[in-house]
Amino acid sequence: MLPHPGLARLNKILLFVILISIVLYFGRGFFVLISFAGLLAMLMTPVSNKLENHGVSRVISSLISVMIIVVIFSVVILLLAAQIGNIGKELPLILLRYEEIKLDIQRWVNDSLGVSSQQLRVHASDVFNNAGSFLTNFIKNTIAFIGSLFVVLVFIFLFLMQRNKYENFVVMLYPEEKRNEAKEMIDRISQVAQQYLTGRLVAACIMGILFLIGFLIVGLKNSVILALIVAIMTIIPYVGALIGGLVPFFISIIDGSFNQSIWVVIIILAINTIDHYIIEPYIVGGSVNISPFFTIFVLILGGLIWGIPGIILFLPLSGIIKIVFENVEGLQTYAFLIGDQRDSSKPKNSWSNLKRIFSRRKKG
Repeated sequence: MLPHPGLARLNKILLFVILISIVLYFGRGFFVLISFAGLLAMLMTPVSNKLENHGVSRVISSLISVMIIVVIFSVVILLLAAQIGNIGKELPLILLRYEEIKLDIQRWVNDSLGVSSQQLRVHASDVFNNAGSFLTNFIKNTIAFIGSLFVVLVFIFLFLMQRNKYENFVVMLYPEEKRNEAKEMIDRISQVAQQYLTGRLVAACIMGILFLIGFLIVGLKNSVILALIVAIMTIIPYVGALIGGLVPFFISIIDGSFNQSIWVVIIILAINTIDHYIIEPYIVGGSVNISPFFTIFVLILGGLIWGIPGIILFLPLSGIIKIVFENVEGLQTYAFLIGDQRDSSKPKNSWSNLKRIFSRRKKG
């Protein structure tokens, strides 16, 4: 018989994972902010380094990097606000159309299922009450998010200001002969975060443009804001386009026609297919390099522990953890377990070739 591969050690690891999950769940308000700040700081590190290479001080380069993030967020918010104003002008017509559809549904339910209109109005009233409660909670969460954004920006500034200190701290944890390997591990972690986040942002822009073109072709009203909403939702890996696509679908039902709704569904499915087979592998690339099973597992676990932020953050954090496992003695087996053993050089090479093409054009 084969010897047992360390049941006691496996039990300790499972207990550690459970304890970590509990800590992450109850401390999610703090850890979400730190995780967003850390990843965005890694994303802006090359910008800060380039500024410092041109003689800019660390304080100024960190401030400029933070201001770039502020400008990007501000542009998105202003675009949303401007387009929401356009929807507000058409809101009475949309509500009127919604009431007509609701009356049609009431008649159909009354004729087909034998449910009286009075009973249906009671259920509809409950639905609207729940919808009002949901809207109130949504507004509160939005205000809380905007308030937390300031804290994230402060953390980003501090991380960029003292990034050498945190890197040296990690290196100093290792013995002298292992410190070069520790520096390589930190560089790999930074590259994974930068490549993943950059690819995700580029993919969101491409998806937004594709959705905008599709919505304009079928004549969907308020195409700009609907495409922008779907583009923002595509930051959520794999399922973001489908979730965001529900908004233009319902708008097409209420304020459009049946044929237009069918075309909106076709556009959502077609662009989502493009995302899975072209944008995701060739733009985002194999930077995280997590197996498909653990990718789905991590997305579900992130949603359970941190909600929507967990779905966004857990995948790149898993890629970072995998790199740590690969460089810590005794944990390489677990890095092999969660890793994707398929050849990911083709997407990476494609992403590198794409960047080379644009860099050549700039030089020319």
